[in-house]
Amino acid sequence: MKKIDKSIFIGIVGPSGAGKSSLCRILEKKSKLYEHIKLDDYFKSPKTFPKKFGFPNWELPSNLKFDKLFSDLKKLKAGKIVKTKDFPKRKGGKPKPITLYPRKYILIEGFMLFKNKKVRDFLDTKIYLDLPEKMIIERRKIRFGQNHLNEYDTKVAIPEFLKHGITQKKYANYVVDANKLQQKVIDEVKNIISKA
Repeated sequence: MKKIDKSIFIGIVGPSGAGKSSLCRILEKKSKLYEHIKLDDYFKSPKTFPKKFGFPNWELPSNLKFDKLFSDLKKLKAGKIVKTKDFPKRKGGKPKPITLYPRKYILIEGFMLFKNKKVRDFLDTKIYLDLPEKMIIERRKIRFGQNHLNEYDTKVAIPEFLKHGITQKKYANYVVDANKLQQKVIDEVKNIISKA
């Protein structure tokens, strides 16, 4: 792999269904300049999550291993390759190895990424993908199926994002309307990254 002078770290935050993962996957697929890191791969064991309305509450910043993420980001900044594992969300799934490379643009995406000050201050550019509450519900239906909308969404996922997630908008350097066509969102984000 060709050595780069300096990696630029781009944080991407937004609610469930805003298109964070899709955006990063598309950029990474189109160019070797991008590395994609998912905050979801830094979850602690769900056994440790507090309960809300009888459900394990996945929506809290305290459920994430921010120290491990910060350590991995520092290694990438130093030009080192990072060996880590993904987080299997399916019951009984086994973690798979992941290799992260110090590419020119390191995209880190996650619903609570800006909640951690150490990680937030480390980022070169912070982007918030904005989506109205009504669209969060609609996109969760598309993602998980029409019959998915359940008590977890209405009582836990959406209220917690409105409490913890939406407040992160104030930390963003750029707010992008994620309700636009996907290609327009991609073009806007690429333009932002090119200025970083």
